[in-house]
Amino acid sequence: MKWIKVKIDYFSDELNQTKENLINILSEIGIKQIEVSDFFTDNSLDYNVNFKKESDVWSITGYIIDNRFANLKLNIIYEKLSEYSEAKEDFIYEIYTAKCSDEDWQDEWKKYFHTVNITENIVIKPSWDSYEAIDNEIVIEIDPGLAFGTGTHETTSLCAEFLEKYSVGRKKLLDIGCGSGILMLIGKKMGIEKVTGIDIDEKVEEVVLENFDKNDIKDNFQVIIGNLVEDINDKYDIVVSNILVDVLTELLESIEKTLEKDATVIFSGILAEKEEAFAEKAEKYNLQKLDRKEKNNWVSLVFKYVG
Repeated sequence: MKWIKVKIDYFSDELNQTKENLINILSEIGIKQIEVSDFFTDNSLDYNVNFKKESDVWSITGYIIDNRFANLKLNIIYEKLSEYSEAKEDFIYEIYTAKCSDEDWQDEWKKYFHTVNITENIVIKPSWDSYEAIDNEIVIEIDPGLAFGTGTHETTSLCAEFLEKYSVGRKKLLDIGCGSGILMLIGKKMGIEKVTGIDIDEKVEEVVLENFDKNDIKDNFQVIIGNLVEDINDKYDIVVSNILVDVLTELLESIEKTLEKDATVIFSGILAEKEEAFAEKAEKYNLQKLDRKEKNNWVSLVFKYVG
């Protein structure tokens, strides 16, 4: 498969906030894998350093499938960056694009993706890293893929935290928009008996099967290729969905068909400024808000089904 690499070099007086805003711009158009290069993180502090070197930059890199929608997504990125630059006078940037293959990207990504705790007790590791669990840690092995995430984005780590909290005693999990299957894997590792994932992308089944095999999980999981919950005929006592808020809003209209009485529902991928409207609509579909967490302007909400 062919991809377009999009690299944004930037500087701002508010580097951390700018970094999060740029990540959000890419995430909102569905870019799942994002590389971050931070000069102060990647180099020791040296007040005599020459900042004119080409490598002395802050950058965000993402990848877009090179198909008929690529130019549309690139134009959205250009427009968003232009708008942000007009609003923030201290923000300067340059954007670069280049075509690449899966193999090119995978070799490059090994420089960036290493073992990481996404919660206090859940660890994500790639196959090229060695890691031994400490105490009660749950270790999940998953390699990055251009189409699906690895679990390190804030929206996924928020879901993981809530799965740790609300999985106890649950027997059947549904992940709507399951992608790599990372949340399904966490559910199984947390002791949920059966996990099901549904996604519209046909590549998902192969990816999930590979990831479950890497983690030595052989049964009691299912992958369905379909749109949202149209092809779901079972009911679940815990449902999770980490997708864009506009899709989550659409999902509210049909999610009840998947819910057992008193089911727990975890939604993530909600920008803070859209949280209130989403929560108000959720209540109209018999969902009672139980919990909330936020990281870097991304919000995850937990509801109880009271229908």
